[in-house]
Amino acid sequence: MRILGCGNPLRGDDGIGIHVVNRLSEMRDELPDNVELMDAGVGGLDILNMLEGVSDVIIVDAVKGIGDVGSVHRLSADDVKNAISKECISVHDISLADVLTIAEQVQEMPDRLTIFAVEIEKADEISVDLSEKVKDSLDTTVKLVFDEISAMKAC
Repeated sequence: MRILGCGNPLRGDDGIGIHVVNRLSEMRDELPDNVELMDAGVGGLDILNMLEGVSDVIIVDAVKGIGDVGSVHRLSADDVKNAISKECISVHDISLADVLTIAEQVQEMPDRLTIFAVEIEKADEISVDLSEKVKDSLDTTVKLVFDEISAMKAC
């Protein structure tokens, strides 16, 4: 099982995925041994390699435009690919929807892929700090990832 934290931690809220992976790293002894934590950075096509060779993947990333700031959305790959406005699914140069579409065409996909998208407030300024509402969602997001790990283990 692989958990990918996406984002740029130097761009404020955009780094939420990295913050989640860092928090999970601090809780390493509570995670199953087969869980691999990866800092996927701003992702892009590099995510293709991170999807290979593993049956279960959880991606945590920032999102703008699908809910209230700090809200956490559990999405499937199809949810992301079928989004009406793909720009709202990612704040990066290439959207996660585009990466997943490419991955399906060129490689074997994980059996189970879940995306936790955290609605962010700011990602356009240099800052290592999360906004208050996004920071408040950190524990919730970590709990949701733990719940997803348990659900994947049960399958």
